[in-house]
Amino acid sequence: MYEWTENYFTTENQLSRKIKDLDYIFQSHPISKDVTRKHDVEAIKQSIKTLVLLNHYEKPFHPDIGCDIYKSLFEPFEGKFTSNMITNNIYKIIEDYEPRADLKDVKIYMDKDNHTFNISIYFTPIGSINTEIVDIFLKILR
Repeated sequence: MYEWTENYFTTENQLSRKIKDLDYIFQSHPISKDVTRKHDVEAIKQSIKTLVLLNHYEKPFHPDIGCDIYKSLFEPFEGKFTSNMITNNIYKIIEDYEPRADLKDVKIYMDKDNHTFNISIYFTPIGSINTEIVDIFLKILR
């Protein structure tokens, strides 16, 4: 049974906050003509993807926020070195700047022949027991 308050709902054993963010596509809602929003888990996924793809010095007045994933794409494909560097950067950025997510695992699949990375980020939203996945696909263009 759920009990609703203004910003929170509770069940027998968990407390969760209702999360709302703007959708970065900035499409207008067909009825209200207002900017569409992302809710709950989708808002957290959008935030994680944005943080991972952000480079240092891209965010005005916050040069310390960034994952530098694009910089690590041009390191030699040595396997473990590049994979560990990307994984450590993702862990650091999410733990520092996304308090709504409890990071569980980061898996990186590298395809040397096609110069691609497939990054899967597994997390649990705070106040939930379900594990969610954010997939990011990166390709080096030559």
